[in-house]
Amino acid sequence: MKKLYLTLIFCICAGLNTAAAIEKSVAENPCKQMRYSTRLNLTTSYGQLKYNQNYNNIELTKLGYRYGLVQSGMYISGLSLIGVDWSVSLNTVARGAKDNSVCVLPTSIDVFIGYREPTVYLDKNLLPQSCRYQQVLRHEHQHLQVSVAALEYFLPQIRRQIYEQIALVEPRHIDSLSEIDAATAEMNEEYVILIRPMVDSFKATLLHEQKKLDNKENYQYESKICPK
Repeated sequence: MKKLYLTLIFCICAGLNTAAAIEKSVAENPCKQMRYSTRLNLTTSYGQLKYNQNYNNIELTKLGYRYGLVQSGMYISGLSLIGVDWSVSLNTVARGAKDNSVCVLPTSIDVFIGYREPTVYLDKNLLPQSCRYQQVLRHEHQHLQVSVAALEYFLPQIRRQIYEQIALVEPRHIDSLSEIDAATAEMNEEYVILIRPMVDSFKATLLHEQKKLDNKENYQYESKICPK
């Protein structure tokens, strides 16, 4: 019975401490008491595919080295470059607080994650309709398929992760309406910091999957498709 009594005393004290912490937090930022929800608008794009046949295989190889897509000792006749683009834009609303101050509440966040100008480069010395031309083109189209699959796989995960962390960015308590833009920009940057690791993980996985197609073993296999 004595142990139970001590446990109850501890629980009551812990409850009082938690209530005091909440009261202190609300006192520091009265905007936390306001009822609001932050809506997520997540959009994407595969980009407008372009083709470029202005470079020879030596120039394409140098371009591939620049982006870390070509292993040492390899020469390529085709290259796919797909830039990952993303942006965050926060929408807020201002409400008056009891002390005539202002609360800036995050109402919705527009997040875009997609591809920018996907471009397939083909060796300018390749003759259209030749076996080698078709083989290289097919290889680059495989890269495009990997990119599409990766984006479709990651978007639901990123959506879920954003929803799990969306409430971490708290509303801002400001003194005047002139501070609304600065408060909104501050919250927007917090969302950027939250989302950037998700995008970086997507980029790293995309590069890893793309490199599975660009290795000596796969090139040796594909080189046997067309007769010399």
